[in-house]
Amino acid sequence: MPILTQAQSARSAAVLTAGTLASATYIAGSVIDLGAAIPLDVTFELEFTPNALPSSTSKQCVLFLKMSLDGTNYSTGPESGTTATDEGQLFFIGSLPSSVSGQVVRKQFSIAGQPVARYLKPILKNDLGVSLTSGFVYKADITGVST
Repeated sequence: MPILTQAQSARSAAVLTAGTLASATYIAGSVIDLGAAIPLDVTFELEFTPNALPSSTSKQCVLFLKMSLDGTNYSTGPESGTTATDEGQLFFIGSLPSSVSGQVVRKQFSIAGQPVARYLKPILKNDLGVSLTSGFVYKADITGVST
């Protein structure tokens, strides 16, 4: 009887580079084509460094996705700027809080449980109350291996 295990690809190059993204601002990453053989799951890794944090804000960055079945027509929601109209239409992947100025923080998120779509576009919202010093999103595919 075959045994099914999971295999993880190597971490990709950055699929989103946020640079010095201003507070309360969205940025979209590169379109990701998962190919015709869509992986079982995709793990995203969010990494950022905040500037000096103010004493009273939500102090987090939020990772969302937009999805498309054809690579042209993506789900609704902001990709840039500060207007949060239709933010609720984005697919929420996770949030990463930070409480220490200038410290790199990093966290991985699974998209298991989200709708399956071949094309993905990561969206990052800086909700720290300050600009970023740097910010990146990476990905790794999770596939099944039968032995």
